[in-house]
Amino acid sequence: MTYKKPLSVGQVAEICRVSKKTVLNWIYDGAMKAYTTHGGHYRVWPANIKRFLDKSGMDIPFDFVDDRTTNILIIDDEADYAQMLKSAIISELPSVDVTTTDDGYEGLMLIGEIKPNLVILDIKMPRLDGFQVLELLKARKPDHETKVVVVSGYLDEATKAQLSNTVADQILDKLSDIDTMVRTIASLVREEKPVGG
Repeated sequence: MTYKKPLSVGQVAEICRVSKKTVLNWIYDGAMKAYTTHGGHYRVWPANIKRFLDKSGMDIPFDFVDDRTTNILIIDDEADYAQMLKSAIISELPSVDVTTTDDGYEGLMLIGEIKPNLVILDIKMPRLDGFQVLELLKARKPDHETKVVVVSGYLDEATKAQLSNTVADQILDKLSDIDTMVRTIASLVREEKPVGG
């Protein structure tokens, strides 16, 4: 059988011929990379199972196709800016799916649904601002492979200091050159590229 989609702990246990508890211990110890669903269940991408089997020397045949698409989510209430950034990213990374939203609440829901590799987040937004989104992401971040880039036109020293205590991986000035920003975003996405990708 060739696996394509993320597998549950039970399915991984069956493949590895061990108990669910053993698989959970591998995940807790960081030996096997997993992410959590919106409902709090662990899922493991086939590429991460293969990586684990190879590393641990377990002689278990495992066929998979890594059909993960790289997803980027832009959360920014300036629609024109979000569209410009989306176009620039797609011209640099044509195989990437880019989703945009102008709302922090919807952004959080989309993070749960599409499991983006990278989130580009504005700080100043109505309803739910970037800091609140970062705070709500904090609980999910350890089990999630999403990288977060904060893009803002309001980066004074106090804001930078506040951002240094969040789960943001990178902080970019919205007023900086778009090509430089896209190159930074592309380098972060390429670091995330899965095995076989």
